[in-house]
Order: sequence, then C-alpha cells, then structure tokens
Amino acid sequence: MRDRMQQSPLQPTGTATRRGCSRWLFVLAALACAPLMAVAQTAPASVDSATQDPDRPRTCLVLGGGGARGAAHIGVLKVLERERVPIDCIVGTSMGAVVGGLYASGYTADEIEAVLDRIDWAEVLRDKPPRDERSMRRKEDDLRLLGGVEVGLSNGKIAFPQGLIQGQKLEMLLRRLLLPTWQVRDFDHLPIPFRAIATDIVSGEKVVFAQGDLALAIRASMSVPGVFAPVRYEDHLLVDGGVVDNVPIDEARRLGAQRLIVSRVGSPLMTEAQLDSPLAISHQMASVLMQREVLAQLATLGPQDLLITPPLGDMGSQDFNRSPQAVGVGEQAAQAEVAAVRRFQVDDTRYAAFQRQHRPPAYETPIVAFIDVLRDKTRTARYIEQRLQPEVGQPLAPDRVEQKVATAYGEGRYQQVQWRLEERDGQQGLVLAPQDKRWGPDFLHFALRLSDDFDGSSNYQLITELTRTGLSEQGAELKLRLGLGEVEEAFAEYYRPFGSSGRHALSTYAKYRATDLDLALMRGGALAEFRYSQWLGGLRWAYSPHPDWEIALFGERGRERLRLDVGNPTELGNYRADMGSVGWQLRHDSIDSSAFPSRGQRVSLTRQHYLDALGTDNSAAVTRGQWDGAWAHGHNRWLGGLRASSAHGGDDLLATYGFLGGLGNLSGYPEESIFAPQTALARVVYYRRVAHADSLLTIPLYVGGSVEWGGFWQRREDVSLDGMQTAGSVFVGADTFLGPVFLGYGRAQGGHDSFYLTFGSLLRTLDGF
Repeated sequence: MRDRMQQSPLQPTGTATRRGCSRWLFVLAALACAPLMAVAQTAPASVDSATQDPDRPRTCLVLGGGGARGAAHIGVLKVLERERVPIDCIVGTSMGAVVGGLYASGYTADEIEAVLDRIDWAEVLRDKPPRDERSMRRKEDDLRLLGGVEVGLSNGKIAFPQGLIQGQKLEMLLRRLLLPTWQVRDFDHLPIPFRAIATDIVSGEKVVFAQGDLALAIRASMSVPGVFAPVRYEDHLLVDGGVVDNVPIDEARRLGAQRLIVSRVGSPLMTEAQLDSPLAISHQMASVLMQREVLAQLATLGPQDLLITPPLGDMGSQDFNRSPQAVGVGEQAAQAEVAAVRRFQVDDTRYAAFQRQHRPPAYETPIVAFIDVLRDKTRTARYIEQRLQPEVGQPLAPDRVEQKVATAYGEGRYQQVQWRLEERDGQQGLVLAPQDKRWGPDFLHFALRLSDDFDGSSNYQLITELTRTGLSEQGAELKLRLGLGEVEEAFAEYYRPFGSSGRHALSTYAKYRATDLDLALMRGGALAEFRYSQWLGGLRWAYSPHPDWEIALFGERGRERLRLDVGNPTELGNYRADMGSVGWQLRHDSIDSSAFPSRGQRVSLTRQHYLDALGTDNSAAVTRGQWDGAWAHGHNRWLGGLRASSAHGGDDLLATYGFLGGLGNLSGYPEESIFAPQTALARVVYYRRVAHADSLLTIPLYVGGSVEWGGFWQRREDVSLDGMQTAGSVFVGADTFLGPVFLGYGRAQGGHDSFYLTFGSLLRTLDGF
C-alpha cells in the first residue's frame, strides 16, 4: 500500500462527487432529518494496515447512516460479541460514525447501549442549556420572552443560522464519552482503527477523517444539512457524510479489509400513498437517485462479505426516543444471520486477546496547567477566560467544565463553545474555541402573547427586542425593547460586566409602560377605567457569585400618571406623581424550566424606598417576597408557591401596588384584574405530561390543576386570614415554540369564575406596574 496521508487529518477523496452533490444539496437541506444516501464513488486513498492476527482475513465493520435508526448497529454489535467475532477496522457515516467511533474507542456493545439509554435526545438536540445552568440575567430573559423567534442582524441585513441545531450539546456529549482518547490523534492508534465520513459542503467532496479530533470528526459526520449547522474544521465546511457515502464500503476496502460486515439502516423509499406533498416528492426524487448509488456500492460485496439490514419499518431518522426499540431490531436481524456471522468467529483464546486490546486507552485525570481561549472567532474571549480561569491548578473535572461552558453558551451570543484537552511542553491544559454566531452580533427577538376569557375580553402582546452583543470583551450589551398591545412598552438598557472575575455588572436603563386599568374591584362605586403610564430611568449594580444567585442595588427616578377614560370625572379625577427611589434585591433561581418546571427553587426578596429627598411627592416603601419550588415523581410534577407584596405610606403611589388574578394566580378572576397595596397568595399546582414522547417532533402536552388561597387589602391593618379566599383551576397546557399555552377554567370564592386561553408561564414575577 502507498504511505498514508500525514499532512492533514482530513482526506478529500476525489472530485467525482461534485456534480451529484451540488445538484441535490438544495433538496437535502429541505429533507430535515431524513436519512441520506451516498451519491458518488470516489478515488482510492491509501492507508496503513493495523496490527491484527495474521492467521485470519482482515475483517472490517461498515456502519451506515440513518439517524435514530442507527441505534440498530448496537444490536448487531451485541450479536458479533456473543459469537466471538473480532473486528479489525471500522468505517462509519452519520449515526454509524457515533456507534462505530465509540466501539473503536474501546466501548463494548452493552456499554454503548447503556450510554444510549441514559441520553435524553430531546435535550441533547436542543442547543440551549437547561435553564438552571444559565446566568441570572438570561433566566430573567427566558421568563420574560417565553419562546418566540430570533433572527440575526449582520452588516445591517437579516441573517439566519446555517442549521436549526448548532450541535453544542451533542459535541459536549461526544467529547465527554471520548475523553479517554484525548491524546489519540491518529485514528489507527485507537483500540480498533477507525474512519468517519463527512462531506465538504463547499466543494462537494467526500472527506475522510483519519486523524485529528475524534469527537469533532464524529460530530461533522452526522451534521444533516439544514438540520445541524455545518462544522468548520481547518479549511473545510463539513456536513453529514451521508450526502456522498452513506454506506462507506469503498473506504473499508481502502483500509485493507478482506471481509466486510455491513450494517445498513437507511429508510426505504416512500409508498405512493405517502407522496402527498411537494416536500415528499422532493424527498423521494433525491432518495431514488441516492439509493441507486448505494445499491452500486452494495453490488461490490462478495460471498465472503455479510450484509445485515434490520427491518426498522416506519421508524424515522428523527425518532431518537425509539432508539431502544431499534437496538432490539438490530439484534434480531443479526441473530437471524447467525450462521453467516459464525463464518467470522474465532476461538475463545483469540477472542480473549481481542478483548484485551479492545479497551479504552489508559486515562489519568490531568491537572489543568493552563487555559487558552482562542480569540479569532469571538469578541468576548475575556468573558470565557474569567469563567474558566478558576480551573487552573485543579484536577480536570468534566462536570464543572461543562457547566461553565454551558453557562457561557447560554448567554446566547455564541454559535458554539468548543473545549478540548491539549498538551504543551509536558503540561496539560484546556483550549477553548468560542465562535460568535455568524448571523450576529445583533439579534432581533419576536414574541407573541394572546389571551381570551371567552366572555368578550381578549388581548394580545407583541414584543420586539433588539440585543447588540460583544460591545466589550467581558460581554457588554445593549438592549432595546418595544411592546405593543395590552401593555405599551419602550425599554433601553446598556449592561456592562466589570471586575477581575466579571461577576459584577452595572446597567443603566430607561423605560416607559402604559396600560388600561379597571378600578371596579377597588372602588365601591361605578365602574371606572383609567390609562396608567409610567416613565423611569435607573442605575443598577448587580453581583452574581453563582449562576443561581444575585444581589443588586438600584436607584430610579421617574413619574407615573393616571388618566380617567371611563367614569364620573366629579368622583374620580386624573392623577400624576413624581417618584425617586432606592432599593435592594436578593434573588435565587435554580428552576429548570419557565414553562413546566420539574425541579429547582426560585426566591426573590425586594425592598424599595420612595424618598422625598429623591423627588417623590409622597414618600412610601414596598416589600415584595416570592418563593416557587418545583419537584417531580415519575410523570407527575408539582409547583408550590408563596408570594406577598406590602406597601406603606403614599397610598396613592400605584407603583407600590401588587397584582393578582389569572390562571394559577387567584384563578377565577381576569388576568391581573386585582391590584392593591397589600396582596398575598399561596398555591400548589399539579400537572402531568400526557403526550407520548416517542419523537423529537412531539409537542409536550400537560393536564393539571391548582389549589390557591389568596387575598388583597387596601391597608396593612386590614390584612387578616378572614380576608383570604380560596380558588382553584383545571387546565390543559402545551409547551410550544411560541412559549407555554394554556386552556383552562378557574373559580374563586364568591362566585368569581373565568375561562382562560393564554400564553404565559406558571411562574410569575413580582414587579409592580
């Protein structure tokens, strides 16, 4: 054989793929998670042979792509192990690269299956880290915006990501699983020699990973165009290897294979009844052409080779939650071919020798001697350094590193934050490669809220928020927000972290809010409707010692105004008051979801003083406290809550009032229809997921109800248990991309009841007007 290429870990293998690839890339991008077939054959590439038993033919395992269907490869491996079949080399594409890469690294079939069973694929394939791993600032953004749509602004133009999923969590998972191989750069030096197949989306060429970063190679191999963002590696922009070689038999032969075991898991062609849309027709048209190329590859198999095709039926490539089922199907398919499998069998002694070699490389936890943040693709390298610097001098703790990387990624300005171990001058350290979103650095977020009580009252709220990021190396940003609908809002804020650790931040802000108020509940007379408006400017200092904690001091200056729109002007007039205040706030938030939480606590305590010396017309003070706690058992979830707001002095200062009303917030009353100087609420909410979670495309659906006990009073001396009233609700909720949506019915003591159709969260903020 010719000497193997050493100049690059990537081996472009020919240019014959360009015509077929470029012709159909636009179709492939529309196929979402559809399985991809090979479209071309390529010229040979030379490679060294690995050490093996010279008394038997070299056996290579070929694992094809197919998304979630690729879990069937694990079942095939289980039978090969049971029948004592040693493997001398592995070539994989897409999901085949994942299973093949783990097996080549020393994992057994049972260990890979155990890994698969523990993976929450819906979470792994969602880019955002869990809410409880984000910074306090991003947790508040999450609660305020609740889903919606984000687009980028780059050079003054609307820009979009190159894939629906950036693959941050997937790469983090692969890197953790493959940590014992971090020093292996040549894939021939793995316990089993390995190749991963990817596609250069720019040139259309097949790219074979023979050396380099194993986790990144596998991640590139399964980057389905249009679904996963392409992977940038050296001078290549890489997508799923299935575009050009979904069953890479030719690459196995280049590894010197004399016998092949091929596991093919691609989806079959659709039936005529399934061709019911333009997208389906486009999918089928591409699949027909690709399948012809795959069949040409399979036609090269000889009598010494074995092809196993697990009958996976209608299982889709996106159905990762059905992966355990696919493992069983793969095992059954291989067992059905057991007579042919035994042609590859060796005796106990020889298989024991294979097993001794087939173990992960020896791994000793290194001491982190340095942190190196690459700066060529980010404006905020200093922010990453400050988060990871405490790891220097400590034994590598992947959990800690991943959590800090996840918190940084959760800031929302990075396309990816990659990390890897590297050795320099005999010392081991962490190299981090943050990459700013290519469709940034500015972002527009759109959110829509709708509500209806089925009694003639409906509202909407459209929120548009512009965020300019990367204004300093520590992550300064500018926010501009505009709200239209039930609440008119304009908000501007400049936020700048500072200090050696970056955990301090100063923000200066200005905001305007206006909404209509119905005073019937607080007045014994005729119905009155007012237009309330508020202007504020402020300065805020915050310190966050941990992503779950924040303490803040703030000062504000502004004005509120109340204008009578409906009512008797002789009894109720207009009102205006100047306000100047200082205050402090302590917050803790470890809630895992703002939609339907299952764990964590959320605590907030705020004290605000409105002072004559700062321009307040009538001095006042308000204290607001809140606790929410979530827990789960199986499919059952509970959310407990306590909240109270108490104001004294300046009774006419509406900024000190608290709100009640709405689903789960003294159900039975219209949304935020109760506002008073003194409010209190205790509640327990129960909900259970009822939609089957057998596909990543399933929208989480819940049913539940609440029991509440609350009250509202004008003065502190009026507060009493006798003034509390009971309430409750039942509801159906869904967690959609626009945020949580609820359809429910609530009833409160005294005959107050209401139906609800609303976008919003079961969690509430304690902010006043």
